[in-house]
Amino acid sequence: MPDGESSQEGGTLLMATLLVLGLAFAGAWVIGYVSGDGPPWQLVRYFAIAAAGVILVALVAFTVRRR
Repeated sequence: MPDGESSQEGGTLLMATLLVLGLAFAGAWVIGYVSGDGPPWQLVRYFAIAAAGVILVALVAFTVRRR
C-alpha cells in the first residue's frame, strides 16, 4: 500500500472518531441541559481533553508510521 493511501485512511479514521466524539458531546449536553441543572459546562473540559487525546494519538501514530 502506498504511503498516500495509508495516511488518507488514518485521516478518515481520525475524522470519524472526532465526529462520534462530537455527537456524544452534543447528546450529553442535551441530556444535561434537559435534566434541569442548566448548561453542563463541566462537560466541555472532559470532551476537550478526550478530543486532544485522540488528536495526539493520531499524530504519534502518523509520525511512527512515517519512519
